[in-house]
Order: sequence, then C-alpha cells, then structure tokens
Amino acid sequence: MNLENKTNLNYRQTFLLGLGFMVVSMVWAGYNAYMPIFLGRYTDSNTLIGFVMVWDNIANIILLPIIGAASDNTRTRIGRRMPYIIIGMPLAGLAYALLPLQKSFLTLIAIDIVFNVVIATYRSPVVALMPDITAEYNRSKANGVINFMGGLGSLIMFFIGSQLYKVNNAYPFFLVAILSFIVPVILFFGIKEPKIFDQKRQKQSILKSLLLVIKDKNRAPFFTLLSIFTLIAGFSSIETFFTRYAEIALNINPAISSFSLGFYSIAFIAFALPAGFIATKIGKKYTMMIGAIGSVPVLLVFATVTNFTVFEILLPIAGALNAMFTINSYPLVVSYSSSESTGTYTGLYYLFSSLASIIAPPVFGLLMDFVSFKMLFVAGATSMFVSFLFLIFIKARLTGEAVK
Repeated sequence: MNLENKTNLNYRQTFLLGLGFMVVSMVWAGYNAYMPIFLGRYTDSNTLIGFVMVWDNIANIILLPIIGAASDNTRTRIGRRMPYIIIGMPLAGLAYALLPLQKSFLTLIAIDIVFNVVIATYRSPVVALMPDITAEYNRSKANGVINFMGGLGSLIMFFIGSQLYKVNNAYPFFLVAILSFIVPVILFFGIKEPKIFDQKRQKQSILKSLLLVIKDKNRAPFFTLLSIFTLIAGFSSIETFFTRYAEIALNINPAISSFSLGFYSIAFIAFALPAGFIATKIGKKYTMMIGAIGSVPVLLVFATVTNFTVFEILLPIAGALNAMFTINSYPLVVSYSSSESTGTYTGLYYLFSSLASIIAPPVFGLLMDFVSFKMLFVAGATSMFVSFLFLIFIKARLTGEAVK
C-alpha cells in the first residue's frame, strides 16, 4: 500500500474506524458526567473526587506513549494495532459496565483503576490505525470524519445516555459495554492493516523518540508538539472554568452557561469535516495557524465584555476555530513519522496534550485567584498566540505537502 499517493479517501474504512472513536467518546462522556456522582455516594471530599477524576490523564501520560511504541514493534498475522483493539476494547467495556454496580468506595476505586489501565491499552493503537490506512494527503479529511464520529458519540451519550440513566444509572454504561464488544468485531473484519513494513526496523522507544525530537536540528516536530501543548492548555482551562467564571463574574446560572457551552461543542463537531477539507487545500500548518490566531481576538472579547449574549454569539465561532486547529494537529504530528513509528508519535501527541490538560487548569486557576477572574481569557488568548508563534517557526519538509 503506497500511502503517499494522492488517492481518494476510503470513506468506508474511515467511517468504520470512526466507530472506534465513537465508542471512546461515549466512554468519556459518560465517565465525566456520572463518575463524580458515583464517588459522591461514598465521600463528600471534592478534592478526593477531583483527584480520582484526573487518573485518566495520568494514565494517558504514562501508558499511551508506551503502548503506542509497543504497537509499532508488534508483528502478528492480524496486524500491529488490531490485537490491542480486539482484546483491549471488550475488556475496557466490561470494566466500564462494572463501575455503576459497585457497593463500596474501595471496590469502585479498584474497578476504576483497572478500567483506566485497560482502556489505555487500545487508545493509542486505534488512533495510530488511521495514518496506517490513510495516505498522508487525506489524513486531515480522515481525522475530520473520525472526530465527527467521536462528537456524535458524545452527543449520543448526552441525549440518549441521559435518558437511559433516568431508568437505571447503569444502563448508559451497559450500552457502551455492548458496543465495546461489537465494534472490535466490525473493525477486525472491515479494516485490513497494511502488511508491508521494514523488516530491518529498529525497535521504537518513546523515550528515545522524545529525545530525538528535542535534539533534532529539524525543529518542526518539537515545535508542533509545543504548539499543541500551549493551545490545549488554553482551551482545556477555559472549558474547565467557564461555568464557574460565568456564575461568579457574570452572575449567570451554571445551567444556562453549560447549555451555551454545548453550542461550542456542536460547532466543533459541525466544523470537523470542513476543517479537514480546508487543510487538504491549504495545508495542515496554515489551517492550524488560522485556528490559533483567530481564537485570540475572540478570547480577548470574552475578557472585556459582561454581556453574556456576546458569549453565546462567539462560543460557536470559538468551537469552529478550535476544530481548525485540533482536527489537523494529530495528522501533522504523524506526518513526521515513518510507517514504523506512527504509534510512537501518536504516544508523543498524547503525552504533550495530556500534560497540558493536567498542568494548565491549576496554573490558570492560580492566576484567577491572585490576579483577576478575567485572567482566564487573557491567559487563554496568550496561549493561543504562543501556539501560533510555534507554528510560524515550522518549516515545510522537502515534500512540502504535509506542512505547507
């Protein structure tokens, strides 16, 4: 399979792979919505609940890079990624279904640890499968389709899962568990991994790859990862504190602000496909630059206005701009990899994005506590601008096609 040719995107395979992303999105939508409630049955400590709720990001930092590199080194008759998917996804679904059934704090914590470990075993491989089966020219479009499917999964969990939760709080988890057994079978029979790889390969190491990226004279991979870190730091912090900011600084009911935030998410989903097509025309780098620099004035307006109607008008624009960056960020990272190191670079992508999600919210919170609540958006705009600057420093590769 020659993945460098400008062949048409295989929408059938991309859609099938998108089913895997849909399940992952459903998992985290339900987990973030209901796990704090389950924990609240046994403790009143918000600190403890918050600590448990960041375990997934800790697992992402530790396990996803390792598993991504391990899948690069895996050789089986069914492929490099598929063994992790067909084993990991059902096991994660089973652990997920057990979460709402626990009757004590200790067993809930135990099952949660198992779940977070097991789901990490297939997340990097299922993500790395996209560039494996997609020509680089089409990866932004493919990532747009896949993220659209992921967004659809979140909406399914929010709208259908919430209704199931009213009937029985375990039913949304059972739904995801059932899909976690069905979807791997669909992926196994519907997607054929490429079999031609370098037989004289060097084993991939996430630590070695990180050091190579940092020391490489070609700064493009490292600057790309730093750009992703800074932009995710801004957006993740704003998403974390938005309803609290609206309540305290603007006197807006959290129910209203969270509902308005939904239009930000819908705009992101709606713009996932266009963001991929735009990148195919003008390049991933330039599309990401538009998303980053375009977010700066939007966030600065948020920092200066007190009329919540302005927020409601601009939130969908912010969601679309985020899509232009995010949809193309992973394809740009793996454009620097070879077919032998896709999983490793996938792990690096998760390493930097997860670190941003862990480090940034406390830092932004500190600025809000000691300077001003408006620092949420000022710091966010600064993060977007710095992200834009890192992209400016990226020079096109010799092919010029991936970065432009």
